[in-house]
This record gives sequence, structure tokens and C-alpha cells, in this order.
Amino acid sequence: MELSQLITFKQVVEHRSFTRAAADLYITQPAVSHQIRALEEELSQPLLERSRPNLRLTYAGEVFYGYVMRILSLTEEATAAVQDMAIGEHGRVTIAAIGTSAIYVLPDFLYQFRQAHPDIQMVLRTMGGEEICEMVLADQIDLGIVGSHIDTSTLQTIFLFDDQIRPLVHSDHPYAKARRVELAQLAQEPFIQFGSGGGWRKYVSSIFEEIDITPQEQFQIDSIDAVKRLVERGLGFTIAPIVAVQNEINAGTLIPLELTDITSISRKILLVHRRDKYLARSIQLFIDEIRDALRVRVAGRQVAGGKPL
Repeated sequence: MELSQLITFKQVVEHRSFTRAAADLYITQPAVSHQIRALEEELSQPLLERSRPNLRLTYAGEVFYGYVMRILSLTEEATAAVQDMAIGEHGRVTIAAIGTSAIYVLPDFLYQFRQAHPDIQMVLRTMGGEEICEMVLADQIDLGIVGSHIDTSTLQTIFLFDDQIRPLVHSDHPYAKARRVELAQLAQEPFIQFGSGGGWRKYVSSIFEEIDITPQEQFQIDSIDAVKRLVERGLGFTIAPIVAVQNEINAGTLIPLELTDITSISRKILLVHRRDKYLARSIQLFIDEIRDALRVRVAGRQVAGGKPL
């Protein structure tokens, strides 16, 4: 059994066609047929049902296909690992992060990392936490940054920092002076929801569910900047991560409130990757440095009125 036969089998399965597989591999259709036939003879099992209009896997073919994908994945990882020894601090790191981290936390770190490792290319994408986990599992990205309210049980997780979350009101709001309020009272005010769906919305809903209250939702807005502007203009209150509103807190235009009827609100921000993924040197460098940098930097920045939260 040769590696080229496994690659050909994979292409046939994915294209459901000998002809399209041949075109993709730049070989003839008879050559594809010969390799598949050789595999079936060696295994003493038919792998494909050659029915029209498309090919279908037999049960033996389905089992074999799973092993083929694992073998090819390991082959790619082995190649990358050996090549990684030669290239040193080069390579590419693809990251996807939830919006608040991508906008308010990562830029400073990415600048410093790039200064220290100019030959490592970085690609940053922004999306919801659930989509990030799906892409990490599918090996479409190297690393993800998500909140702990997302199910990460199938992934390797690395703690980055505690993300403090607070209700926020404008500076002239009746609750702004006391800075303490029951969520049950605050929920009578118009609520401005950041995000129209996904994990963050579910997480915020769970906060209100703790006291069995549904907020008076006035707006659903996907832009955190738009949410902040509406709150500053007195159109309602919101709930948001402190890292996303730190500048407004420092300027005194948004006031974070402590809740007296539920426990402190926070989530962990986690770096995630596939458990079975080979971590190239460039990826491992990124993990080591972001873990150390963010724990110190973010903890020092999450303050309200000059005092740590």
C-alpha cells in the first residue's frame, strides 16, 4: 500500500468521481481506476459502489476512509515538524478571536510580537466563539480566542485572563452616583443588547435568568461602539466586558455598576487549539508569549474609577 494510493482514494471519495479525481491529481482516469482496484485487491474488500450518477462508499470504504484521513493528517504533521526544525522563527500563525478581544486586547500584543518575531506571518480573523471552535476543530485555523461561556470540551484550552463584565450606564444616570444596584431594579430600564445572536447573547440572557427576569430590550446592535454611544446618550443600559469600555470609564462617560443581588459577573478568556494538532515553533512561540503578556496587561487595565475591579 502506497501513500499515493491513499491520496488518490481520498480524492475519489471527495469528488465522488474517478474523472474529477484524475483531473485534480493531474493523472489519467485509468490510472486512478488502477490504484483503487489495487487497494481493493490488497484489502480483499470493495471500497466503492460504482453506481451512477455518483460513486458511494461501501461500509468497508467508510471505515477505511477514516483511517486514510488520519494517516494523511499525520503525514502532513510529520512533514511540518521536520521542516519546522530547519526554518527556525519563521512560519505563519492563523488566529480567530471574539470581537472584544480582537479589537481591544490583541492589537498591542500583536505589535510587540511582530517586533520580536518579524519573520512570523500572522493572520487575525474576528468571529463568534462557536464558529471559532468549529474552525479550530476543522483545522481551518491554528488558534482561537474565546470566552469560557462557549463549550470548549473537545479542545485544548489555555487560560489567558479573567474578563470582568459589568452593567454600564451614562454618567448622569440615577444609579451612576451610588454605583451599586440590584439587577432586578436595573432591568426595569431600557436594555441595549450587544450582539443579535450567538454565544454572547446566550451568556447575557443567562445573567438575567439567574433572577428570573426578562430585560426590556430596546436595541440589538452588533457594533460594540454603537452600543457605547447609545448608552452615553442615555438611551438605556448595557452589559459589556470592561476591556471594551475602559476608555469610556476612564473618561467618565460610562459608569460600571456593581450588582448586589447576584454574584460578580466574569468569564475566562481562553486560547484554544486542537488536542491532536502539532504545534509548529511559530505557534508555540505565540502561545507562550500571549499567555504571559495578557495575564499581566489585562489584569492591570480592568479598572473602574482608577481602582482595580
